[in-house]
Amino acid sequence: MSKSLKIAIVLNTTWNIYNFRLGLVQTLIKKGHQVFAIAPHDDFVDHVTATGCIHIPLQSLSRKGTNPVQDFRLIRELQKTYRKNQIDIALHYTIKPNIYGSFACSGSRTHSIATVTGLGYSFLKKGLIHKIANMLYKRAFNKASVVAFQNRDDQQLFERMKLVNPQKTQLIKGSGIKTDYFHPLPKTKENRGFVFLFVGRLLYDKGVIELLSAAKQCKIQYPETEFWIVGKIDRDNPSAVDEATIQEYHQAGIINYLGESNNVRSIMRNADCVVLPSYREGLPRVMLEGLAMGKPLITTDTAGCRETVKDGYNGYMVPVKDAEALAQALQKMCTLPKEQRQEMGIRGREMAVQEFDEKIIIKHYLDIIERLTK
Repeated sequence: MSKSLKIAIVLNTTWNIYNFRLGLVQTLIKKGHQVFAIAPHDDFVDHVTATGCIHIPLQSLSRKGTNPVQDFRLIRELQKTYRKNQIDIALHYTIKPNIYGSFACSGSRTHSIATVTGLGYSFLKKGLIHKIANMLYKRAFNKASVVAFQNRDDQQLFERMKLVNPQKTQLIKGSGIKTDYFHPLPKTKENRGFVFLFVGRLLYDKGVIELLSAAKQCKIQYPETEFWIVGKIDRDNPSAVDEATIQEYHQAGIINYLGESNNVRSIMRNADCVVLPSYREGLPRVMLEGLAMGKPLITTDTAGCRETVKDGYNGYMVPVKDAEALAQALQKMCTLPKEQRQEMGIRGREMAVQEFDEKIIIKHYLDIIERLTK
């Protein structure tokens, strides 16, 4: 890729660019390209621009809004931004940038690479909103140059529903993990009992209610067991678990709610197993972090999650929305001999290095960019 290009990375928050795409930004700059980070202004702008990229604040993007006038403004804003800065390639992530960013590239010299990082509430909820989402995806992805999916289930679903031309699709497993940063670390403290760790937004869709129920059952049999919950109570999300419920379980000693954290690694190093009983994912970052740090995993047999666990090999899989099966898996894990759990962790670490390392994921995007700009 000798030619210098103008490349836009477009997301619904600048925090998202900082947390999930900074390695891609740095690699593109290192290869001589001019990179534009296009996202609403937040506290992470300085961190992102420190790489040498240009930040352009998105004014018209409302993450939760469904106002068509506002969404049309977003298309116009992106069109003007791409035209003014002569963008060659726009890498779109998250739902609104994927859809409206692809519309904005239509009929212009800018190539759109859309990456489906998860299907979201509007797609999964049946009814009118679901139908509108399908229609928008179909029209937008008809205009996109390439549509990447983070798991095979989502890819096959979109192809089966005829929302995207199969010749345009590509599987790219997640945003990548820095396996030289997330790696097995010795514990800094010894816990009373076995520690399960959940990291994620506290949503019904993440299986939080099933986890609370399973934790309660597990604590009856193994009272020394601990359940650490790390994540944001997302009050704006229609799937949010009520804060009072979380506090109730915390005060009863069933869970230890630790709130949000900017340093998950320091917490994860002291946990024994990472748990995510989600209903559906793109490719869950916390599972990749758990793999890379050599932790056995427990997750659900569903899209995105099943990409990270081979049942009995590096963890356990349970059916979605099955608190009873989850409780049994938790009890099975905490009674497993330590040597077998360590072996699971070693196998998971190998998976992280071979399949999910950030360098592998970035290489996929570099190859697509080269193909589109030849």
